[in-house]
Amino acid sequence: MKRLIFAVIAVLISGVTQADNQSERGPFYAFYHFTAPDPAAAMAAMDKFWASDCGQQYPADAGLMEEVFNGGYQSTHFIINTFQNAIDQQQAAEILRTCPSAIEFLGEMTAAGVMPVSQYIGSAPIDENDWGQDAVFTKYDIVVEPQNRAAYAAAFTKMTRALSKNTDLRSYGLGAVIYGRDKFTHWAWFGARSVVEMDHINGQMAEHAAVAKFNKTAGSLRTVVNTTLLQATKMYPRHNHPNADINDEVGLLGRLHQSANQ
Repeated sequence: MKRLIFAVIAVLISGVTQADNQSERGPFYAFYHFTAPDPAAAMAAMDKFWASDCGQQYPADAGLMEEVFNGGYQSTHFIINTFQNAIDQQQAAEILRTCPSAIEFLGEMTAAGVMPVSQYIGSAPIDENDWGQDAVFTKYDIVVEPQNRAAYAAAFTKMTRALSKNTDLRSYGLGAVIYGRDKFTHWAWFGARSVVEMDHINGQMAEHAAVAKFNKTAGSLRTVVNTTLLQATKMYPRHNHPNADINDEVGLLGRLHQSANQ
C-alpha cells in the first residue's frame, strides 16, 4: 500500500514547491498512470471515494482514462486531476495523507491489484474548447528542447488555428511537464466524442495543408516519443466551488479527522 500512497502523493507535494504566493497560476494537470487488472474494481473505489465527505472536499476535477492503444507503455489507465492553482494541490495532498476515506481509497486500489507506473504534472498554455466535453483523445508525448519551445508553441498555435477554420476539430491543447520529465517534456492532445469521430478528425488533419506545413517547419523542433488513443472511462467533476475559502476547507478537514464514521 505504501508504494501507491507515495506514488500518488509525490506529485501533489512537489507541485506546492513552486511558490506559496502563486495561487493564481494554473490550471495544473496531474497524471497518475497505473496498471489495473480489474478496471471495474478501480472505478468502484474511485466512485466510493468521490461520494465520501473527503471526496466532496477534494479540490480538483478528475477523470479515469483507459489507454486503449499506447505502444510499449506498461500502464493500462491513468487518473487525471485538474487543479486550478497551487493551493488546490496543497489541499489535495493533505486530504490524501490524512483523511480516512482517502486512505481507504488507496488501500482499495491496492487490493484491486492496481500498480503505479508513472506520474507527472504540468500546465497547458494552449488549452482550447473544454476537453471535458469529449470522450476519446489522441495524445502525443513529445520532447522539445528549451531553445525550441517558443517556436514549437507558435507553430502549433498557427496549425490549430488553421484547422479550426475548416475542419471538425474539437478540443485540443499543448501541455508542458513541470515535474516528471524523465520521458518527455510536453504532451499534445486532440479530442472527439467517439472513436469514429476521432478517426474522422484524424483523417481531416492528415490531409490538411496546415499540418503538412507544421510537419515541415516544426518537425525538427521536437521528437515524438509516443502516441496514445485514450477513452474516458468516467469523469468526476469537482464538488466544492473553486473559490471556496481555503480556511473553511481546512477546518472541515480537521472535523473529518475526528469523525469515527470515516
